Amino acid sequence: MEGVIEMLPKSLASLLGDNFYTVAAPAAAGLAAAYMLYSWRQGRDLPPGPVGLPVLGRLPWISRNQMHRSMMKICQQYGDISSFYLGSRLVIVVNSYPLMKEMLDSQMFSGRPQLRLFKKLTRGCGIIFTEGDVWNQQRRLSLRTLRDFGFARKRTVEMVDEQLDSMFNGFDEIAALYEPVQLLETFLLASNAIVAEMTLGQKFEADDPAMKLVNAIVKKLIEDGIIQGVEFLFPAMERLADLVPASSSLVSDTERLHDMIRGQIRKREAVMKDESVEPQCLCDAYIKEKRQAEKAGDFETFKEHQIIRVTMEFFLAGTDTTARSMEWLLLYMAFYPEVQDRVQNELDSVVGQSRRPRMQDRTELHYTSAVIDETYRKASLVGTGVFHRSVEDATFHGYRIPSDAIIIPLVYGVHHRAEYWERPNEFYPEHFLDDEGRYRSSPYLIPFLIGRRSCVGESLARMEIFLFFTAIMQRYRVRPEPEFAARKEEILAGSIGAFVFPGDYQVTMDRR
Repeated sequence: MEGVIEMLPKSLASLLGDNFYTVAAPAAAGLAAAYMLYSWRQGRDLPPGPVGLPVLGRLPWISRNQMHRSMMKICQQYGDISSFYLGSRLVIVVNSYPLMKEMLDSQMFSGRPQLRLFKKLTRGCGIIFTEGDVWNQQRRLSLRTLRDFGFARKRTVEMVDEQLDSMFNGFDEIAALYEPVQLLETFLLASNAIVAEMTLGQKFEADDPAMKLVNAIVKKLIEDGIIQGVEFLFPAMERLADLVPASSSLVSDTERLHDMIRGQIRKREAVMKDESVEPQCLCDAYIKEKRQAEKAGDFETFKEHQIIRVTMEFFLAGTDTTARSMEWLLLYMAFYPEVQDRVQNELDSVVGQSRRPRMQDRTELHYTSAVIDETYRKASLVGTGVFHRSVEDATFHGYRIPSDAIIIPLVYGVHHRAEYWERPNEFYPEHFLDDEGRYRSSPYLIPFLIGRRSCVGESLARMEIFLFFTAIMQRYRVRPEPEFAARKEEILAGSIGAFVFPGDYQVTMDRR
């Protein structure tokens, strides 16, 4: 209390004279009591959770770089569904698989945060940040296109093989020179190239200016993030966010990417002028749907910005996630050489060295499949999930969930619960093996989330990651650079931004 009193202006203390502490102490206590009463009234019937400070909420206690772990500690103390304020934003954290599944299956909790910045960037278009009919229509068309074009089957294999050829050329040079390397850039280039061909129907070289622009901006958008910005934490200050340099940079970078995609759409429209031409990519499918809708008088559902946003979101959601997953996989192999031994022995036994692994091999690669899933679990790339929103006032398991409350499906918490995992805090591939050593899946593994808004590209991502990982393990031995070997725990603990990133590292790639 004395600390609070000492913060009062000295002029006020001089006016009160000898009565300063007599008057100020009860006043400060009264203010504190008033705030506690206000917080109690506001929090009635909400899920339990810690009380925060005025204006700031629980921000001082939430680690910016370890948000997923901070939230898990809150849930461990207050329950599997907990609530608190981040700034002036009410968040509901869900840390239990059954509760998460029930909540995310419900349309009531399928909204997205309605930030002014989101609206400015998306103009109500796309899949990730939209909801309702717009989201339903765009998600449905995207899923149908992925299925019809066979992107989750033969065509994906061909695209992955092309990227592996390029990747191996680079890795072979590095191996010959014994040069240490960070892996992310290599996988970002490969992932972006696949998404570009899938969405825009064009093969870009790594040094193509358009591809360089995509790689640079997507990486920047992912690393900077916007969830922890002023406009998210303090909704009343959203209009002031335009004055913040980070927000201005985000808008300008996004518009540059929009312009690049718009230029590619123009090229595809020229190709698709002949109505007998069958769509060859996602953009073509949208152009065809757009023309059909416009003939029926609908100029809104598949307008140009809709095509731009859906394409851009495939880059945002489909490149960094795949690249980061591959980065985590190879880091775990580097720091767990005994696991890498078993993966490579299994690949040698099942596939050999005369050909690359295929998806058909997966049913026989039990330990390798378990390692991939255990990496998904332990790394928990999307540690705090993708934020949802309560679209209206609701009641869930007896708790009041106000309209616009932010729902945080704590993927990291589910992936590290002792009730679900034998050794939750260890890297233990046996979580996904039965007593006979055969692969078994687990419903508690949710790297692509669950419910109505689970990842559209899950099948595509799983295929890419399996093919990339097995081909690399077949050909290379991965080791941590000696100066980083002693920092295993720090590197694998990572930190969170838009995703969970590993600590700074370097590895070497040696030909087997």
